[in-house]
Amino acid sequence: MTEIIAILEKENPLLRLTEHCDIICENCPNNIDGICKDNKKVSSIDRRCLETYNMHSGDIIRWSELKKLAYNNIISKKQLATVCHDCTWRTLCFI
Repeated sequence: MTEIIAILEKENPLLRLTEHCDIICENCPNNIDGICKDNKKVSSIDRRCLETYNMHSGDIIRWSELKKLAYNNIISKKQLATVCHDCTWRTLCFI
């Protein structure tokens, strides 16, 4: 995941927000034929983030803008434990 974040930082691509497996999940061992083994948990985290950002699945946003939304609406407001309490990757939010 650290490598993916490095690419996102370097290229600042447009991202399509989703509540399902996507290209980032491509090589994850929990991705079984395009369905996350932990789909219920991951979809729940995705929905909470989308609600917090006032966005919807399918919306398109640049990586840098998504990062700002996460910082301004979750991290700086000390909501990480609430919104992302069950996220395996939440420590990466402090990189």
